[in-house]
Amino acid sequence: MRRSILFPKVVEARRMRVYETFTVQFERAAKEVARLDGDATLASVYVSRSTWDRWMVGDIKGLPRRPTCRILEHLLGETAERLFGPALPDVHQRAETGAAASAERSLGNLGLSPHVAAMESFRLADRQLGGGHVYRSVVHYLNTVVAPGLFSTTDQRENGEVAFGAAVVLTEMAAWMAHDVGRDDLASGHFDRALRLAQSLVDVTAGANVLAGMSHLALQTEQVTAAADLARSGLARLAVGPRVPALSARLHAMEARALAQLNEGRDAQRALDSARNALALARSVPTSHWVAPFDEAALASEAASALLDLGALDAAAQEAERALALRDASRVRSMAFGQVTLARVLLAQEQVDAACKVGVELLTAGQSVTSLRLSSQLDSLQAEFDRYRQVPEVRDLLSRMAAAAQHRRLLLGSLALPEGPQ
Repeated sequence: MRRSILFPKVVEARRMRVYETFTVQFERAAKEVARLDGDATLASVYVSRSTWDRWMVGDIKGLPRRPTCRILEHLLGETAERLFGPALPDVHQRAETGAAASAERSLGNLGLSPHVAAMESFRLADRQLGGGHVYRSVVHYLNTVVAPGLFSTTDQRENGEVAFGAAVVLTEMAAWMAHDVGRDDLASGHFDRALRLAQSLVDVTAGANVLAGMSHLALQTEQVTAAADLARSGLARLAVGPRVPALSARLHAMEARALAQLNEGRDAQRALDSARNALALARSVPTSHWVAPFDEAALASEAASALLDLGALDAAAQEAERALALRDASRVRSMAFGQVTLARVLLAQEQVDAACKVGVELLTAGQSVTSLRLSSQLDSLQAEFDRYRQVPEVRDLLSRMAAAAQHRRLLLGSLALPEGPQ
């Protein structure tokens, strides 16, 4: 018999309403609990889709097994008795307090489609854990949930637009996640597919967002001229569509990054100024569901990288520190990238002690993120520190970085993506 229980309300409030997203977070919690309790068997506990479906409709008589309850309590911050007990008004009210209530209201305001909630859930998991943990779930959701609705003859045009928009955004997400674990062949294929899907949308915003991602990937793979061209293509596409300041800012920032690497300092500074001017307008314009978030912290991070490439070290340090100060703590991977940039700037300024301090913070904060992108940057940073090996603090940090690199290789090896198209 189905009954009203608290569990569905709590997972929705914590942006886990999609099974694939919940699974990623549950697996992470299981590993944490196994380490905390000293019981390796807890790391293998999982929740099947059929069990999840029953919980979401309240089709449960008693409590789940004790190990499952232990992990759920760690993950959701509620006792199993409350999660699977009656959703009384006072219990519901408690579930809607604090951050959980904010998240639930945010999802409720989206209101367009379950796909939009799924996009937000996948974004959150990716930021905290890295693309390797989430890629398969995104691809599975695309293939089994989104794809069947793309060409449905029963959906209204508005629903079709939402389905295609979600397909574009999630395919672009899959591209970045594939790149995050070193599969640029898959990433390139996903980006091309996302751009083709975007042609089906009336709104040009989604396509411009894909071009921003493609420009960013071109920068990562040292295709600098292509990165500048892609950013300009995105800006040209936006010029004939709705005003989207945050996306304009991101595209200008990508152009600035490319121009800085091409040593075109004046044009790079001009592009950074355009990015700042565009972002200043973002608060007055509603955000689009088809645009990846880009805020002041993100712009400061991109500006720091561009200024470092231009040799403007004092300005680069200010932007790197500003990016970290503005960055939300939940953006674990972005924080780690920002710390890498700041450490590189400090080393370039010969501030070795300060760079070591940032390096230690980086190793502590970034150890849970499985990202080949981050791993590659850490390897490069390690090589930069090696020039100061004669300093005792640097030798100690290098030893810790070497141990962390070995741990990362093991984690990344366990998350290798399958060969062939996805």
